[in-house]
Amino acid sequence: MNKIILASSLFLLISCGATTTTLNSTSFKGSGFTIDIPSTWIAVEKPALPVPAQGSIALAVTSTDIVSGYANNMSILKGGLTEAITSKDYSITNYVHTTAAYLDFVKLDEKVIRFTEDNDTSNLYIFEAKYNTNTPKQKFIQTSKVCDNNVYLITFGLGLTTASTTKYEDLIKTFTCSQ
Repeated sequence: MNKIILASSLFLLISCGATTTTLNSTSFKGSGFTIDIPSTWIAVEKPALPVPAQGSIALAVTSTDIVSGYANNMSILKGGLTEAITSKDYSITNYVHTTAAYLDFVKLDEKVIRFTEDNDTSNLYIFEAKYNTNTPKQKFIQTSKVCDNNVYLITFGLGLTTASTTKYEDLIKTFTCSQ
């Protein structure tokens, strides 16, 4: 699981946090899921993404607004599960590993969210951190969703000037498992 966390961090730091002024959304259908994403954001091409040691990058999108060389972004990592676990329990376990994987880690909030489609719950974490000494600190919103034998780790990387994360949390709640 640590390798999944580190791979998501690498992607997030490719295009760290600008401020989005409007957030119209569009539905994105991926492999095994659907989720609403900001309609102005664009997909990150596979060659620009790191290859995770475990799992795969199911979705990587970024804002076209760039401030100080960085843009808000979202990634969804997909991994297989070998044992049954709830979305909430996976999120809690992942968070423990996340706190050790980042520098200057500051937890801002933790809350229970409910996915709109199936009422499944998960813990959502909001924190500020740096991936390493050469990268700027940014704000992260992170949770997980279990769909049968797969887990999806959903992460937004945002600029520190992002005052409210509510609109991004609302997008996460639209995540739906599909066939």
